[in-house]
Amino acid sequence: MEKLAPILLIALGISLIAVYFAIPPKAPFTTTATETITGTVFKTTSTSPSITQTIETYTSTAQTTQPPPQPPSTPPVARPPVLLPLFRVDVVAPDVVNTTRMPIQINYTVVIRNVGNGTGAVLVGGKHYVIDPGKEVKVNATETITFPGTYTLEIEVNGTIHSKTVKVFYYTPVLEAEPVKVNVTTLPTNITVAVLVRNRGNLTAVVEGVKIRPGETRTINKTITVTAAGYYFINIGGVNVPIAVSYYTPNLEWKIGGPEEVEAVPGESYSAWLWLKNTGNATTRLKVDGKEIGLEPGQAVNITKAQAVRGAGQYVVEFKVQGDLNLTVRQAIAVKIVAPKVEIVVWSPRLARSWPQPGATDRVLIHSVQKSLEIQWGYVITTNATKRTVTLVVEGPDGATYYTVRPGGASARNYTLQTQAPGKATVQIKVNGTTYAVEITTELTPPTVTINDVLKIEFTDSRKLEAVQIKCRFGTLQVDVLQVSGVLTYTQTGREISGTITVAHAGGTSTGEFRGSASGNNGQLTLNIAATQINVEFTLSPLKITRVLKDGQPQECDVPLALVPSLLYSGKPVTGGGPATQYAYRLVSAFAKTDSDKPQSAQWNGEYVEVRDRWGNLLKVYFKQREVSIEGALTARLVIS
Repeated sequence: MEKLAPILLIALGISLIAVYFAIPPKAPFTTTATETITGTVFKTTSTSPSITQTIETYTSTAQTTQPPPQPPSTPPVARPPVLLPLFRVDVVAPDVVNTTRMPIQINYTVVIRNVGNGTGAVLVGGKHYVIDPGKEVKVNATETITFPGTYTLEIEVNGTIHSKTVKVFYYTPVLEAEPVKVNVTTLPTNITVAVLVRNRGNLTAVVEGVKIRPGETRTINKTITVTAAGYYFINIGGVNVPIAVSYYTPNLEWKIGGPEEVEAVPGESYSAWLWLKNTGNATTRLKVDGKEIGLEPGQAVNITKAQAVRGAGQYVVEFKVQGDLNLTVRQAIAVKIVAPKVEIVVWSPRLARSWPQPGATDRVLIHSVQKSLEIQWGYVITTNATKRTVTLVVEGPDGATYYTVRPGGASARNYTLQTQAPGKATVQIKVNGTTYAVEITTELTPPTVTINDVLKIEFTDSRKLEAVQIKCRFGTLQVDVLQVSGVLTYTQTGREISGTITVAHAGGTSTGEFRGSASGNNGQLTLNIAATQINVEFTLSPLKITRVLKDGQPQECDVPLALVPSLLYSGKPVTGGGPATQYAYRLVSAFAKTDSDKPQSAQWNGEYVEVRDRWGNLLKVYFKQREVSIEGALTARLVIS
């Protein structure tokens, strides 16, 4: 504006002088001359959406006051010429634009010429231009065109709209192929099909080496192998061409049909049909998919078969015909689908995520220490939709729920399942009629046991030990051990044991006492059984009886090790951490008098460990706070520090 001000002042002065000499003297009065320059940026109009932008306007006003008229006293003075600008605007652009690609850009120029005799200013596209007489200004512009059509380029200069019409033509080949129907009498076979390809576009295309001009139809030959009646698809120039293959046998006509392409949601069903007609002169007997059909001459039948949609792809509906006509015909259905993605989640007792396929069952393994457990599970459903909402009907344990899922959205719900371990439970939902399931297998897992120290063990072993013989030089004492009860105490230097032993012998049944100790590698035990006192000394490694006293006197006796409680020479039952079954197995082994007392199996049942010995005795090993106990033919209690 600062550069424009001097020019405007000069123009204003010239205008005042011109007015002064142009108007004859009159009574005093005041006049106002106004020059307005208004410009508008390019405006494009067509069958496509127009883009209009308005810029600021510039207005200059010149005002002058005429002095009072004077009495004529001298001849008139020659008037100077009036200097005024006059603008001519041209929009220079091609009348027609031909293109083979979209979008394109059209470059054009706005030419503003000053054909007047005075300097003037214009406003174009938000910018002021000063144009001297006989000069011109060229403004270059670019317009982006996304669709073919007729476009009007407009510009406003000094309040006047100037425009240029441009026609845009888009040239491209558009190919289409006619479906081909072929009849064969033998299968399998190789056939050559003639496919008519038509170019409906406005640009020549080259397909399989053959030029197809706009509006022209050419034949393209292709050889394919067919193994059954139905639809086959070949690609010619990017166009999928369906080839309908019909297999004919004498006396029967048939047709197969149905939708060739559908858009669906999983769970929907679409049907194909098979039409059979007996054109012979005798009744025919057929089986279609195992169902018997009789057709008299001229009689026809139409059979439909539904296909459930599970996902996107090619589905084939098959009809198997046997009898006077033996063939298998297929109808192909191309499915474009908006599919849900179903996730079934086990939240607790441990997180397990699963994405079962439609109609399939996934499997999840859950380990539990408890026999009764609560499983928290649920579903999360999303879709692959990017532009449309998807309506889903989800059937869960609480009934049917309707969802409308937007692109990027999800639908979810949680449930609770009470079950037992070990066992199996199946959780499932139906989404638009399609089942998604997860089989949850629950297994019992024994808890981890840590026992750092044991103070004492109280026990009663009622497992019978028969025909125990103490053979001495002057005789043999034979007894059946019926029960052994006692307490084993661990000391700082070793262990001490005491208790009672009940035996059956020739004289009847009697209960005696025993006591003993072990320290280092040596141990001793005193037994009172059947009115006889026996003292035994032994080593721990190797485990061997080294001395025997009978009623206080040294004797050469063969005393079975089974009479020495195994706890006395077994290690302390501690563990730094391990399965409860492993510890229970080792603990019961420490009480074994013979191999028959040794455990054969140990299994956690959710409450305790079930241990069975070779006799078949069931022993229950419980793990409690600061205590381990055994119930059954062997009872014991371990006091843990």
